[in-house]
Amino acid sequence: MKENSKSIIFIAVAVACVALALSSIPQKIDPASQGNRMGQALFDTFDPRQATGIEIVEIDEENLEAKSLEVAQTEKGWWIRRPQKADYPANADNQVKDVSTILLDLRILDTASDGAGEHAKYGVLDPSSANPGDRGVGKSIALKNRSGSNLAQLIIGNEVEGLSGTRYVRIPEQSTVFTAEMRNANNVSTKFVDWVEKDFLDLDKWNIKRVTLDNYEVNLAKGQLNRKDKPYVLDYENSEWKLSGTTLSDKEELNKEKLDALKDAFDDLEIIDVESKPEILVSNLKQGNEFFSNLKDKKNQAVVQSLQQKGFYTVAVQNPQGQQVPKVVSNKGEIIVGMKDGVEYVLRFGDIYRGPEEDENATGDSRYIYAFARVNPGLLDPLALDPVPSPLTAPQSSIKADQNGSSEKGAKGDKGDSGKESDVPNIAPPGPPPNFVPSSTPPANTPPPPPAVVKSKPAIPAKVDSNKSAESDEFTQKKAERDAEIARINASNANKQREFNDKVAKAQKRVNELNENLADWYYVISNEVFEKIRLERTDFVKAKELEEMPDEVKASHILISYKGADRADAKITRTKEEAQKEAERIRSLIINENKDFGEMARKNSDGPSKTKGGDLGKFKFEVMAKEFSEAAFALDVGSVSEVVETGFGFHVIKRTE
Repeated sequence: MKENSKSIIFIAVAVACVALALSSIPQKIDPASQGNRMGQALFDTFDPRQATGIEIVEIDEENLEAKSLEVAQTEKGWWIRRPQKADYPANADNQVKDVSTILLDLRILDTASDGAGEHAKYGVLDPSSANPGDRGVGKSIALKNRSGSNLAQLIIGNEVEGLSGTRYVRIPEQSTVFTAEMRNANNVSTKFVDWVEKDFLDLDKWNIKRVTLDNYEVNLAKGQLNRKDKPYVLDYENSEWKLSGTTLSDKEELNKEKLDALKDAFDDLEIIDVESKPEILVSNLKQGNEFFSNLKDKKNQAVVQSLQQKGFYTVAVQNPQGQQVPKVVSNKGEIIVGMKDGVEYVLRFGDIYRGPEEDENATGDSRYIYAFARVNPGLLDPLALDPVPSPLTAPQSSIKADQNGSSEKGAKGDKGDSGKESDVPNIAPPGPPPNFVPSSTPPANTPPPPPAVVKSKPAIPAKVDSNKSAESDEFTQKKAERDAEIARINASNANKQREFNDKVAKAQKRVNELNENLADWYYVISNEVFEKIRLERTDFVKAKELEEMPDEVKASHILISYKGADRADAKITRTKEEAQKEAERIRSLIINENKDFGEMARKNSDGPSKTKGGDLGKFKFEVMAKEFSEAAFALDVGSVSEVVETGFGFHVIKRTE
């Protein structure tokens, strides 16, 4: 080959190599070469109204594995679909709209690169096709239509250095990398909790009326519950807690701070994850039945196994019908939260939740919870019906007169129409009232005027007992008034009963709605919140805080001594029992009859201070007998103590300063 020909070939090869090298070098693209798309929408043919699903894929930087989450709209609403996990209702309506808005409003700020070789540099590698350990992988967001096809898909990369809220982005089918403003990119996540209603109980802490803490344990060998103590019932009303069914000692009081924190913790009771329950449990709970039968049935062995894996067990208990049936319990006891509207939440806590290694909640910081709702009418304001008076009955004499067909009573021996002797008592009609003066005297030999004819009224018998008629009219009026009162009270009670029944029905409707959602799932909650909720007696009962005791007080007292008491006068002959009764009598006069303390001291006290009305002046705690000082220092200024016994006798003490 000639030298000239060789030179030409070498030159051509060199040019080709240079061209190839230049083509592989990342270049910033002239906006003009992209049709000057700066400021234009990245998706110009996207219709957000068609979006019925969203799929998000990203890389778990800790495990270097792809994580995905799909949300799809079904006939039952939005649902989350996760690999190897149960589908769960999503709170996604607004979120899908937000994502649609983000993509629809996405405007190109600049073109960063058109070379595929720089995708890793900008963090826009497709996570769906990335290999484990790949770096520079972005987050993929795809909006889907009803058929599952992509309406729009975007890979979100790194944040642009020096430009907060600005990201490198790429459409998967294209190699060009753009920059765009995306301030809400981190809000679109593959975390389950970011797409669900975390407040699964929908419990308003301000409507809590009662909390029952039942800290039992399960004896698996015997299949029964073991309790150290009976359940603690804590009522909450007017911002105050009260322990019902048991009493506190004089030195104990409720720990208000702990109980208020308990109430607040129900607001923090949010789900971290869920697992589906066996169908038999689901159907029973949706029917309002926490029991289930046919435990020995083979298909129900899976139910028992599912429960035990999560820290729940079955024990035989008596149901309302008196039958021994299996009941789901927890080895960590249960908490019952009663609401003012009659709804009662039952919360049973299982074992520590440990998910798969790739699960973010696999650390043991979470716990299973078995929850359902039921109606408790006892939580509603009690039904207070007014007492209904008994109807009035006619006097016995009137009844007998009516039965004999005549209002006229004859003397003993009178006979009625039957010819039989009348059984009406021989009671003479009462005479006119004192000072009675007839209004007029009819003239002699003047016939009485004919009786007036009243067509609308029945004929009046010729002989009428005016007193009996007055009694009858009075009874008729009273009976009418009583009957009207009875009708009014019955109507009022019926209305009260109807209102109460409406409240129960409303509570039942609420319970049905709750169980429709709660029945399907074992929920997973934070173990930290669980520790705030499951309280022992030592958690919510504390030693009573003593008020700061003053250095000294001023008081007066009345001493009633007895024979044999310390420093008792030789003239005193009363017994100890008599002295105590006398002290109680004197205190009663002071408290109940307002007798002057000083005067009672001067007249009755056996102490040397009687001449001064019992005034002891100011004294320190250690100066007096312990029993005396404890009583005196515990009094408010102006108050009088109970009878206090010391070695000197019995004292009635009044604190004056």
